Amino acid sequence: MRVEQIEVDSAVFGRPVLSLHELAPTDDLAAVEMRYVEQFRPIYVYCRVPLEELAVIHRLEQHGFRLVECQIRSTVRFDQDYDVSRYPYVYERVQTREALDPVLEIAEKSVEHDRLSMDSAVPSGISGERYRRYVEKSFSAPNESVWRLFDPASNQTLNFRTHRVTSPQEVLLLLGGVNPEFQGLGLGAISSYFCFNQMRRDGFRRGVTHISAINYRVFNLEIGGMGFRVNATFAILRKVYP
Repeated sequence: MRVEQIEVDSAVFGRPVLSLHELAPTDDLAAVEMRYVEQFRPIYVYCRVPLEELAVIHRLEQHGFRLVECQIRSTVRFDQDYDVSRYPYVYERVQTREALDPVLEIAEKSVEHDRLSMDSAVPSGISGERYRRYVEKSFSAPNESVWRLFDPASNQTLNFRTHRVTSPQEVLLLLGGVNPEFQGLGLGAISSYFCFNQMRRDGFRRGVTHISAINYRVFNLEIGGMGFRVNATFAILRKVYP
């Protein structure tokens, strides 16, 4: 088992947040927990376990971990161009603080289906601030970027997306959000068309993403309408420490 401190989450919570990796049914979880509690004094510890590894999930539950999310990993190939000529919008990379600020506001206000916002053990406001800081990280990181869909007539940001380059031909699709003023108008799908066209122009051939199983709108859009293929499912379990 490997223990990792998550910097962004730790900053938001104000105490260490840890992620557990490479768990096995034979791991001495009690001993590992004793060591990381002594070393880090964490407030929140979580892990992502493939749903088929029931023995590991049950071991975690026996040690006080609770299931908070089922997550789906899916992939898509950028193998077609979408006709966006009828949409009077522009999709561009965010490269200035002036353009980033409205994106950060959307990130903070548009969180609906993540494990922290739905967890009664997590203080209110944590989830939105966490999204905001991850978008700021993507703005600064050399292998990540922030993009926005905006109306050039008003310069109003309608939607944002972030991604990380993982290879010359693959990206990990990270976060996205629609301006609350324009939710329910189909901008999620429209921004996907612009995004995927841009990915093709930039030479990428494949995208990987993770979504919550309860995010039905995104699930139906990606799996039902845009050719995403499911290749893994996970249980997310967490333990909160006093």
